[in-house]
Amino acid sequence: MDRSVTFLAEGYTFFVRRFQRWGSDAFEIRLLGRRALCTRGREAAQLFYDGSRVRQARMVPRPIRRTLFGEGAVHLLDGEEHRHRKAMFLSVTADPAALAVLSEIAAERWEAAADRWEAGAGVALFDEAVVTLGEIAFSWAGIPLEPTEVASRAWDLARIVDGFGTFGFRQVRGRLARRRAEPWARRVVRAVRAGQLDPPVGSPLQVVASHRDLDGELLDPRTAAVELLNIVRPTVAVAWFITFAAMALHTHPEWRTRLADNDEDLLEAFAHEVRRLYPFTPALADRARRDFRWRGHRIRRGRMVVLDVYGTCHHPDLWPDPQRFDPERFISREPDPFAFVPQGGGDPATGHRCAGERVTVELLKVATRLLTRLNYDIPRQDLRYPLTRMPTRPRSGFLIANVRRMVQLHASHAAPPSLRGS
Repeated sequence: MDRSVTFLAEGYTFFVRRFQRWGSDAFEIRLLGRRALCTRGREAAQLFYDGSRVRQARMVPRPIRRTLFGEGAVHLLDGEEHRHRKAMFLSVTADPAALAVLSEIAAERWEAAADRWEAGAGVALFDEAVVTLGEIAFSWAGIPLEPTEVASRAWDLARIVDGFGTFGFRQVRGRLARRRAEPWARRVVRAVRAGQLDPPVGSPLQVVASHRDLDGELLDPRTAAVELLNIVRPTVAVAWFITFAAMALHTHPEWRTRLADNDEDLLEAFAHEVRRLYPFTPALADRARRDFRWRGHRIRRGRMVVLDVYGTCHHPDLWPDPQRFDPERFISREPDPFAFVPQGGGDPATGHRCAGERVTVELLKVATRLLTRLNYDIPRQDLRYPLTRMPTRPRSGFLIANVRRMVQLHASHAAPPSLRGS
């Protein structure tokens, strides 16, 4: 029996329940009409990112592929073609100078957002993060937009992300958003190539518009548009993590005090633990490149191999007391690339680990730094995040009210927000 519908119904815990039921980190079932080896853990991640045994082009159902990544995206390439295209992404998403520009833009935009919050009655942090991250993404990418256009473009990118874990209304809404976003991105790329726009050298727009494939040809306008969106879309997707960061500061107020001194190592550790504990990507899938055996399972060429991302990031053998929020796990320690896989595993330069991971971390640090420098009330609301919804987030969007800046930013004087129930 195919378990695809059950997976969508159970969400992030689908694989974990079966690992526990069968007492193993590997089992076989039928998914998406195929026999699948489902795995979790460090060794499973090493298997999944072993290009000699598993293909390195993500296996994604066509409706979701058309929504989230776009046809012809780097995520769907393999081998040298993938490495060449991935290098284009890394030249802007992992370059220290580009990240410094991004962080500076982000700090300015978040400060401006805080000014608006102080003047208003209250906001939903998730909604604010979508628009603010859109402002950051478009400015950093070198994409000129009228102020009145920013919010609608940012929300289209958020809807694309929000539709990846369902075949229902949210998925349809995401596909409609992509239908609006791709033609717009194509027009932007064509304007650069026609000399009508002159984005800064090294900006994402300039890099994508001028990128040449292995044959020395410019990417066709549609593919270039898809890849431009694959830089700005994940930037907006950080709204999910920022909302969870606010949740973590709310439920663990001692970290507001610890982070108020702006210690870079603590901010980094906090960002990593937010990404480990709170769910985003549920699982990754691909096909076996050749026949092989693994943990007693005989895998035929072409069979689906699934890595449970949520289960690996919550594996009790890798993360003691895995449901406990504890940034201490990452203080003065580099994350293991095969145990810590919230945005994929392995080496981003040679494999399919997310090219924008450093972008996520830097944006999360900037937003967290701002939140620790604000006082605000937290009205009574529903802060539960259902594990049956993918991607999930607090149902209320994390409402805050009566926002005001702290007079004294030193940690010893940093007061937590006023809590009026949750």
